Amino acid sequence: MKLLTTSAALDYLGPDFEYKTIIKTNGRIATSGELNGDIIIKGSGDPNISGRFYGGNILAIPESWAQAVRNRGICAITGDIIADDTIFDRMYVNHDWPQNQLSAWYCAPSCGLSFNDNCVDITVIPDKKPGRVVTLLIEPGTSYFTIFNSCVSTTNKKEHTYSIHRKPDTNHLFVKGKFWVNASPEKTWVTVHNPALYLATVFKEILEKNGIAVHGNVRLIDESDSVKPDWEIITQTTSTMEQTVFVTNKQSQNFYAEQIIKTLGAQIKGRGTLEAGTEVIQEFMTKLGFQPEEYQIDDGCGLSKNNRLSPKMITTLLAYMSKHPHAKVLWDSLPASGTDGGLRRRMISPRYKNKIHAKTGYIAKTSALSGYIDASQGDILVFSILVNNFKNLSKVMKLQDDICQTLIDCYN
Repeated sequence: MKLLTTSAALDYLGPDFEYKTIIKTNGRIATSGELNGDIIIKGSGDPNISGRFYGGNILAIPESWAQAVRNRGICAITGDIIADDTIFDRMYVNHDWPQNQLSAWYCAPSCGLSFNDNCVDITVIPDKKPGRVVTLLIEPGTSYFTIFNSCVSTTNKKEHTYSIHRKPDTNHLFVKGKFWVNASPEKTWVTVHNPALYLATVFKEILEKNGIAVHGNVRLIDESDSVKPDWEIITQTTSTMEQTVFVTNKQSQNFYAEQIIKTLGAQIKGRGTLEAGTEVIQEFMTKLGFQPEEYQIDDGCGLSKNNRLSPKMITTLLAYMSKHPHAKVLWDSLPASGTDGGLRRRMISPRYKNKIHAKTGYIAKTSALSGYIDASQGDILVFSILVNNFKNLSKVMKLQDDICQTLIDCYN
């Protein structure tokens, strides 16, 4: 599914398409430095507001916004920090995703204003004395979450089992179980509820740490916030579709794919919804020669069990994209055998390393590998291997690898 979603984005929007997140004010700035009004964070659906392109510094972007506010001479804000996420709807999570896994990073919600992949990073650090509660390193450090930690250290390695989950529709995080005293710290990622408020809360806290008083609250934009043309733009942050496609495929990042499909809906259909994005995907499929009754699209990332595509559809897509003006962008985004992404530990021998550029895919009882094979003498093959209803994933992955390696052998 990510192959289809990212290819449609390159075809309809292009790699140079820019997401723009704008920080602006709706009030007068007094000579004293007091802003008599609000600060608005206007989202564009950008999935890249994180530390991913900033040396791992999760707070790099909101800290740059706070610096821009200071540079404008603002030392106090009488109003609110308003999160404008209206580029997308507020259907955060697909109803066909596994409901018992919504705390996991791969089920991160989609939102018009997102931050840190709409997750909080939690590192569990054992206490060396058994029975004591473990230490939690929370990144970013913010009051947006309420943590209930009852996980304790244990000297019995066999008891090492713990869980971290978020109560649905809240930001109450529960850490339970036992953690072996000699285990290394373990990092996990837990999804957030209402991502736009998450970012706005972190931004408000950074402003206050920088000595900028915020007298109002953090809230979502509503109908009472009429947009005026004289609102002053303080700063903006941009990222590109090329960056977004690269992360989507190389890291198999579901959250990114969901942001892309809603971006297609917003930009092409004027509606930032899954339904509008699916309409664009359907038009793309028609361009490839397939009619809507031949397939089924239920999300942008492939996590839903209700997606239905055939290998012929995927190879037709890949062949089309191989001749596309942005073919190299898609190619560069795909994991390479024995090198990176989902193929870094597969087909690692020198004969096959970097010869297969392909997207993996997995949900329960379904495994996929589709992409390009760099054959000899400049020939490029497209392939798609979809396997359903199996019992042993490792055997299926070996079968996929054997087919790819056989194809390379036949061309050498």
